[in-house]
Amino acid sequence: MKKFIVLVLALAMVLSLAACGGNSNPTAAPTTAAPETTKAQDQTTAAPETTQGQDQTTAAPSGDAAWETKGLPALTKGCLSGNLLITSVGQSSEADTVANLLKRAKFDNYTQLNTVTADAISNSYQVLVMVVGGSSKGLGGAGLDQDKETARVTAVIEKAKELNMQIVCMHIGGTDRRGTMSDAFINLAFPAADFAIVLKEGDTDDLMKSILAQKNVPTAYIDKQLESRDVLAFMFGK
Repeated sequence: MKKFIVLVLALAMVLSLAACGGNSNPTAAPTTAAPETTKAQDQTTAAPETTQGQDQTTAAPSGDAAWETKGLPALTKGCLSGNLLITSVGQSSEADTVANLLKRAKFDNYTQLNTVTADAISNSYQVLVMVVGGSSKGLGGAGLDQDKETARVTAVIEKAKELNMQIVCMHIGGTDRRGTMSDAFINLAFPAADFAIVLKEGDTDDLMKSILAQKNVPTAYIDKQLESRDVLAFMFGK
């Protein structure tokens, strides 16, 4: 009887274990895959290629002189007309040089009066050319000194303005016509200029340029005295 009871208990245990059988691993919850994140590409949009500005010197408008100007306006062809009166400011030899150059260029409308006084200037002249450069020897030879020359030139400028003459200031003596006396004559004459012609080597300190810039005076900077003839011819439309 006891054996029977043990057998029944054993059988019951087997059946119980069978009922609890099956897969012992819990079903894994479905994992929703996160959408794949697309890595932002390091796409630097290339800026449009900038064309580097070329150092292009704009060609001078037709009719403008090609001489160097140091930033001042260029002279214009045919900007002068009528009769010229050439005078010295400081009695250096450059006024004679200018007159000789015009003679060789067959100008027939000029008069040279290095010591002209204001009273001698009439409306028969339309252009006053003042050639600037101080010379103690030249002043002495003309019976002048710096003070007398200053007074004469001051009066001449006033008369020229009264007559509406065009005033051209020239300094073509280079470094030889710089110094205390010549600089005083430069400061006297150049503020009155409507146009200017300057030998480049004589204005390395930009004294004349600074004066001319105050009124934005059309100017030609030349390398040689001989070029002053070509500049004047250009200004008279030749």
